[in-house]
Amino acid sequence: MATNNPTNGPGNRYSGSVHPTDLLEAFALNALDLAEEERVQDHLDNCDLCSSEVSKFQEAASSLVQAVDLHNPPPELRARLMQAVSRVEPAPPTDPAPYLVAPLGDRLFDSRLVRVLVPLATSVAMVLVVLAVAMNVRISSQFDDLQSENSSLLALLDSNMATTTAQMNAAADAESNVMDLVLRLQKASYELAQPDNMSLELRSPFEGSRSQGVLLVNSDGNRGVIMVAGLEPPTPSTSYHIWFMRGQDKLWAGQVDVDSDGWGTVLLQVSEPIMGFEKVELTSGSSQVQSDMVLQGSLVAMSAPRLVTYSAWR
Repeated sequence: MATNNPTNGPGNRYSGSVHPTDLLEAFALNALDLAEEERVQDHLDNCDLCSSEVSKFQEAASSLVQAVDLHNPPPELRARLMQAVSRVEPAPPTDPAPYLVAPLGDRLFDSRLVRVLVPLATSVAMVLVVLAVAMNVRISSQFDDLQSENSSLLALLDSNMATTTAQMNAAADAESNVMDLVLRLQKASYELAQPDNMSLELRSPFEGSRSQGVLLVNSDGNRGVIMVAGLEPPTPSTSYHIWFMRGQDKLWAGQVDVDSDGWGTVLLQVSEPIMGFEKVELTSGSSQVQSDMVLQGSLVAMSAPRLVTYSAWR
């Protein structure tokens, strides 16, 4: 037990030794070997100044423990703790004579069990703090990995959706083109089946051209069909336009779409009788402006029905 001694003070000696100030912190944390601990303990039993310093160190350690969030210790810690406690020698029995109760700080200081448990609890708390930080870092890393993987999956899903949408649109366009082609074939077949149709062969003005076509006009001259073959597939910016000519006058009658093989057909319905014109022309251009000549035919020579024949062009 610490006692008041007027001879104790900084720089003073007691029992032939100076104050062990460089060992007090390690003593408060129970970090000294047995010989050093007994030597410091003997000094503290007679030095209030050093006892006060040790009490401050132990209170600081206790405050550090209280400032850390509590976590469940591992099961093996209890076994090690109980083993450490069992090695502590019990205090010798004292006579039941009356004695003065020491202050709380002195009683904590004099208790060897508390001096063992406080540093141990501090160490355990520090280990738990380190474990908690490590777990938080690991969980944060795993969360970032999951977020990155989720972003990759979303990007892949968006890409697959875009590809699927494009394929569906392409399929729809192909189906629409096929249906349009079937419809044009039906119209052409219907006109070809009429025995009283008048026909006019359309020829290219250029020698050696594969382009050819035919104009079919019904008996009353108000409706016609143009079928072409051997044309160059148009680019997205060009198309084939049909014109009816009479002197200096000309009438745009529509345009004909051709496939990749250069074949196409279109049904003509104009505001005037077709037989009232003198000439028909098929031109290639980017708008409804007469430009490059492709096919032409004279309507003046078209006066009676005749058999329609095609020459091989492939």
